[in-house]
Amino acid sequence: MPTSIPLPPLGKTAETNGKKPQIWVISDGTAGMRLQAIALGEALIAADITNQTSLADIVIKPSWWLRHLPRLVPFLPKALLSPWLGSIGGRLNKDKPAIIITCGRRMAGTSIALNRLSKAYAVGTRTIHIQDPRLPPHYFDILIVPKHDPARGANVVTSLASLNRLDMSKIADAASQLNEKWRALPAPRVAVLLGGTNRRYGVSAMMAKDMAKRLADFATKTGASLALIPSRRTPANLVTQLTAALGSLPYAVMDQAENNPYPGILGLVDAVIATSDSVNMISEATITGLPVLIAEWQSETGRIGAFHDAMMAAGHIAPMRDQLPQDGFTPLVEMPAIVKSVLARLNS
Repeated sequence: MPTSIPLPPLGKTAETNGKKPQIWVISDGTAGMRLQAIALGEALIAADITNQTSLADIVIKPSWWLRHLPRLVPFLPKALLSPWLGSIGGRLNKDKPAIIITCGRRMAGTSIALNRLSKAYAVGTRTIHIQDPRLPPHYFDILIVPKHDPARGANVVTSLASLNRLDMSKIADAASQLNEKWRALPAPRVAVLLGGTNRRYGVSAMMAKDMAKRLADFATKTGASLALIPSRRTPANLVTQLTAALGSLPYAVMDQAENNPYPGILGLVDAVIATSDSVNMISEATITGLPVLIAEWQSETGRIGAFHDAMMAAGHIAPMRDQLPQDGFTPLVEMPAIVKSVLARLNS
């Protein structure tokens, strides 16, 4: 991370309220969006040589209007925005955060409303929004979007993958704490990161059965042992069907009673399989430079399809086949460059 440049707005904010400058991460609690925003906030704090910055992780329930009609927010009377923002609007004027970070289309209206109120109150808060809201970029101070999305402008920073908090030192530290259950798996070891039902599609019983068969076939043909890491979205029947299909083949599966072995498992394995639904899981795995193989629930289209295409073209991922690649793929470590670009725009 950059270590020679302070975050320029933070000192000014600290002088106005006599408190440590704050970065607010505001979300509706959706894990994938919240964690991307926290990742950026923590990276900005690490880049602040004054070491005076704190991060506030704030979960709110956005009003229906802000969530569903963000296009109207730039044109509405400011008197409407405060009640729609609820208590967070009052805190803005009182606490005067230096930066507010939001992520995802559902939070775009909240970011725009806070941007407008910040200017009205002369608070000096800067807004950073992650992901393309399909709104004009000038509604935000900084916009961070995937490269496969169309938004561009002087205040737009692009990324290939989703933002995350991982680096190799964190992975190595977590790997050193894994219990024998995972270490006993014979080589080659392959982590299997299992997603599931999302807003685009539901994982049917037939899809789960097919996925279980394909993963068992992969283990049989490659001789790999599988470290199975289900997520909160993984259908219970998939894990049951998968363990049944694996039979006597070597595997270990995360259960709810143990400490989560992720991300340490990324430091133990020789390759990673990730189901196609989760951009975040795929993005995190590519930090390692390991072969990252994509197991599709179905043919992915739209924005996630474009994400897969871009990641494959750049050499970070490949489709899951019946063999285990021998060579690592190109590691993807974007956060240092993103922080540098954000700092440059904050300084401009």
